[in-house]
Amino acid sequence: MGGYFYDPFFGPYPWWMHGAYPRWYSPAYDYRSELRIQAKPKEAAVYVDGFYAGTVDDFDGIFQRLLLPPGGHAITLYLNGFRTTHDSLYLKPRSLMSLHQTLQPLPPGVASEPPPLMPAVPPPPAGSYRYPRTPPPLVTALPPLSAPPAVEDYAALDLRVQPADATVTIDGRPWMTSEPGHFIVQVAEGSHHVEVSKPGYRSFNTDLALQIGATMPLTVGLMPTAP
Repeated sequence: MGGYFYDPFFGPYPWWMHGAYPRWYSPAYDYRSELRIQAKPKEAAVYVDGFYAGTVDDFDGIFQRLLLPPGGHAITLYLNGFRTTHDSLYLKPRSLMSLHQTLQPLPPGVASEPPPLMPAVPPPPAGSYRYPRTPPPLVTALPPLSAPPAVEDYAALDLRVQPADATVTIDGRPWMTSEPGHFIVQVAEGSHHVEVSKPGYRSFNTDLALQIGATMPLTVGLMPTAP
């Protein structure tokens, strides 16, 4: 009975998304982003920042979303017998983004690239969690990764581009965003190569030296090529 009379203004039900609330009744302090994954095959496993989240089929429906904290995320899709995909996303707070992918089958005898896995963490207290609805697939054992750096050990790039649909590549890694034309990306300290391009416009290339704990703003406006 207590759950029936719970007022969601003080916090959302875990299975509710932003669109389930009337605009005037949105829960306070809920800044999660929503990612809809539309990929084939639907049996492919979804890994977020090195952690298994479920399968594509769990997050591709009209009312199915992968709820994530805002910021940068690495999304990996894995299915044995298919080429593993990697996507880098920037998610604005309270935004909705769709990721479209089609995994390509591999020739017979070619092994799929295993997904990156973060080190195991101690289990939480019994009764305080539940496992995903679908179990993770079996993958080749990988050596444990070192612990990720703390937030204060990163540098940040606040990048705005025009046109908003220009292609952005950082250190050869393409990025997508839920806020057209705006990226906030955490990177390691040091030099980083940024490329912004779009057909019909002059490409932009630069190398930036970023320092730990600092955010560097960068605004790029591409110029159309001469007709």
